[in-house]
Amino acid sequence: MKKFLLQVERNCISGALLLLPLLVFFILLGKVWKFFQNYGEKFAHFLRLDLVLGKYATDIAGGIILVVLIYFSGFLMRLAVLKRFTNWIDEKLMIFLPGYEKNKKEAEEKLLKRNSKPKPSTDLPILFKNGNFWQPARLIEENENGTAVIFVPNAPAHDHGQILIVQSGDFKKLTETTLGSLDDSIKSFGKGILDFK
Repeated sequence: MKKFLLQVERNCISGALLLLPLLVFFILLGKVWKFFQNYGEKFAHFLRLDLVLGKYATDIAGGIILVVLIYFSGFLMRLAVLKRFTNWIDEKLMIFLPGYEKNKKEAEEKLLKRNSKPKPSTDLPILFKNGNFWQPARLIEENENGTAVIFVPNAPAHDHGQILIVQSGDFKKLTETTLGSLDDSIKSFGKGILDFK
């Protein structure tokens, strides 16, 4: 019975830690949306959109005002005074809102990934001869003297490992294998490597 109660207590605490940031986020979102709806209603009435769109005019006008404000805020962020002010607000939110920093970083990463064009990779999947066995690796660069720089990842993390300088005869190139399939294989502890060519 004591073990069951401890499990219930742990689940309740974990659930509260998960729901609290979400609850705060949705409360803030609701308040922000209500604020823009109020101005959207006035804007829609001023432009007589409420006669054309009816009850949806308030939401549409409020959404347009929000998008325009976000767009112009991007220009204002270039000013150093506003940037310092927003950094100060961020620091305070990190103190009072659990999970704010993590969610902000995830959102920034998603925006950066969406805005950045993927760079063509010059890396090539290889099998590196290490004693009596072969290791999956990436060929980073190779010169005409027969010396090469390779990266040997530590499974299951394909982006952590060792950089080695080796001779060209110590590895074989996998010209028909993509880096994505090599990374997937490393994440799954080598599953599928035997089919690589």
